[in-house]
Amino acid sequence: MKTTLIALAALMVTGAAYAQNNDMNGVSFKLGMAFPLDNTLSGVNDNFTSLGIEFTTPSPMVRNTESYLSIEYFSKSLGSFGKGSAIPVTYNMRFFQKTGTARQTYAYAGLGFAVLDFIGASQTVAAVRGGFGMNISEHGFVEAGGTFTANSNTNGAFNTVGIYFGYKF
Repeated sequence: MKTTLIALAALMVTGAAYAQNNDMNGVSFKLGMAFPLDNTLSGVNDNFTSLGIEFTTPSPMVRNTESYLSIEYFSKSLGSFGKGSAIPVTYNMRFFQKTGTARQTYAYAGLGFAVLDFIGASQTVAAVRGGFGMNISEHGFVEAGGTFTANSNTNGAFNTVGIYFGYKF
């Protein structure tokens, strides 16, 4: 529980600090639902609520892409902290299909780490994520994708697929 609270505090402080200096440009918030892909995680819960924040970097790593840092909080029951949560922190890239269209589609992929706190003591493991998305308005977007982690000694892996709705500032 302590690790989860520390991670959430870091998420809030990072978001507030970034927003004060940059008037929220390049920040996205998203909300979603993720579903387990394996039996161990299904034993914890049938679905996980997700809250996330993304910070777009000023210059992308690869031309015609968008690079961003994503911090997400997955919980078996939103509002109750502690056992039953995962916090992946990944550096990601969006690969756009066409530029200049109103409903711009893209694929995304990311690599980083995740703090898992399900059954035993919390542990930090490697994490990857990827999927597809669409900008549905000037500020709104929807994504479908997966989050996958390495196995931890006490918590298993966090392998999920989900759908997310977001808002870009």
